[in-house]
Amino acid sequence: MSNLRAIKEKIRSVQKTHQVTKAMEAVSGVKMRKAQMSALVARPYAMAAFRILSRITGTVDIARHPLVAIRPVHRVLLVVVTSDKGLAGGLNSGVTKRSLAALEERGIAKENTGVLAIGRKGEEFFARRGYILEKHIKTMKDESAISEFSEVVSLITHLFTDGKYDECILAYTNFRSTFEQEPVSRTMLPLSVEGLTTMIKGIVPEKGAFAESAAEIKKEERAADYLFEPSPEAVFETLIPRLLAIEIHHAFLEAKASEHSARMVAMRNASDKAEEVTFDLTREYNKARQSAITREMSEIIGGIEAMK
Repeated sequence: MSNLRAIKEKIRSVQKTHQVTKAMEAVSGVKMRKAQMSALVARPYAMAAFRILSRITGTVDIARHPLVAIRPVHRVLLVVVTSDKGLAGGLNSGVTKRSLAALEERGIAKENTGVLAIGRKGEEFFARRGYILEKHIKTMKDESAISEFSEVVSLITHLFTDGKYDECILAYTNFRSTFEQEPVSRTMLPLSVEGLTTMIKGIVPEKGAFAESAAEIKKEERAADYLFEPSPEAVFETLIPRLLAIEIHHAFLEAKASEHSARMVAMRNASDKAEEVTFDLTREYNKARQSAITREMSEIIGGIEAMK
């Protein structure tokens, strides 16, 4: 009887877990759809920033600008976007692995690497491994505006122009579909048209309502002549912080869409597994119960036979 009671307790425990994972799956599904739409709608803004930068670079020589000038890379600032919470499969581990791979490709040691972590998981990962933490920023709301990233951009540009770091890498998870999220890393500073082009080409989906914008990127690769007021240099100086804010904001939206998608899938898998475990435990319970009934009947029949 004690064995039956233990199995029944396990069944109740698994059923409660199933209720929690099912509820989390539903919540993540709703958030996922909102985050996906935000990420998709924000993509044209990143493309517009690319076009403007392309036009200005065709008009003025920006190679001497402090945020554009290329110098030998000895120290790297890593801006990594992760989630504050877990239960999202391998989402955060994928970003951290991609970040470490980017640093390894450049041959940068941890003592020459600064980390600006957006999200608690990234901050915990690099803090445990002894990296220099410049700042930890808690994950913002899903509906965060571009203006909310102005403080982050100001800190990054300040660290770069002061010569503390020679390169800034942005690592996040690129949303491709509900079941596919790709960890990527890109060079954020020094700013370049080539780097922004790579980012734009990576965010345009191959299929769907936004796929036709891929053709627009190719058309804008050739710079055209424009007149700027007050001057191309002044426009470029004002544009740079906005470009960086758009880039970080876009990475944040992509990471949010990926997080909710990954969590929804993980909770769905957990719910399916809970149903399987409940089925197996129920079958085990029925077998144990049937064995107990059979044993009791045998004892009763044996007692009756002994009394004859």
